[in-house]
Amino acid sequence: MADIYPVGVASGGSVVWFAWISGDYDQLMSVEGVAVHAFNRDALDLAVVTAGGTLDWDGETEFDVDSLIASARSGVGVDPEEVINFWNFMTDLFRVVENVPMEMFHSELIDTYDVFFSQCGIAGAIGLESVPFSRRDLDALLIVLRDGRQMVGCCRTLV
Repeated sequence: MADIYPVGVASGGSVVWFAWISGDYDQLMSVEGVAVHAFNRDALDLAVVTAGGTLDWDGETEFDVDSLIASARSGVGVDPEEVINFWNFMTDLFRVVENVPMEMFHSELIDTYDVFFSQCGIAGAIGLESVPFSRRDLDALLIVLRDGRQMVGCCRTLV
């Protein structure tokens, strides 16, 4: 059985929680084409149990989208690892919401994704050279962050 971890996406003072499955193929837990999500921890626990799983809260992740946007706007304090983790999570959510199992969220911005990935620890470990990000990359990142926040916001209506 795969491990299931809670992932919170915070924006505007509220958090939407999702269940992320780590296994041979990482993905979001979904039921009948809808991502398993909730607006508090207890409700997420119940939703995951109802779907036949158990959450591992030791592996909890929370993304603060407002902080990510602020750092992308200013160009200060941008954490490439957090950018890539958020983008990958949005890709998993996008695949469920749009029912496109092999598509990447904002695939047209892959060059920007690659720039941020090049600055992650794993990139150096596999021999990729680090590429500095530009204002253009930060502006592209803002599109990803805003659209990701909007997609999470749409999940609010799917209760």
